[in-house]
Amino acid sequence: MTEDFKEKSKTPLNMPQAYVPLLEDIRRLKSDQNNPNRMSLKQHEQVWKSLQKYGWTYPIITNIDGTYCDGEQRGQVCLQHKEFFAPVLRLPVSDVDRRMLRQILNKLKGKHSRELDGAEYIRIVEQLLFQKKYKQIITTETALTTS
Repeated sequence: MTEDFKEKSKTPLNMPQAYVPLLEDIRRLKSDQNNPNRMSLKQHEQVWKSLQKYGWTYPIITNIDGTYCDGEQRGQVCLQHKEFFAPVLRLPVSDVDRRMLRQILNKLKGKHSRELDGAEYIRIVEQLLFQKKYKQIITTETALTTS
């Protein structure tokens, strides 16, 4: 991330350059206090770790007035960590459509196949082990060439 990008974005969290114009102070967003999506403290911690590692992969979604459609949990997590700026996409939707969007975006994620999930986790672990081994080789080679 470049210094210029950090200055424009007002946030240390990474995001695609296309999201920079969407940055808003999320303290101004509103909750209707009816979000059926609930997360545990552990899940909130996982959301924060994901934001730190991967940044904003998609924006918070609100209606024109700034009432959450999607991303309320991410917004709450950021506020808890004193992170006040995030990309926000404001859509011109009615209250009914905002609520429908919330339901759709919270639930329509597909169903995972246990077999394919297991195979994916195996690939992740294998790649992490390979990266670790590769780093050990590079570290050893560097130590040998500098001695």
